[in-house]
Amino acid sequence: MLDRIVERPLTAAERAALADGIEAFTDRRVERYWQLVGVLHGREPFPPAVPAFEWLVAALRAHAT
Repeated sequence: MLDRIVERPLTAAERAALADGIEAFTDRRVERYWQLVGVLHGREPFPPAVPAFEWLVAALRAHAT
């Protein structure tokens, strides 16, 4: 499945670097904050996206070794 998400074959170092970059911007607390801000402005909460990015980071790290 990971090969369908990440287009070209990556080296172990490239996979680790990509995982680090994604992980740096994946925070459940920040996502929850924006959901709550939306509710305060009368919007419906959006579906959480962080679990998908956490899965992607874990998959990249599993293949990086």
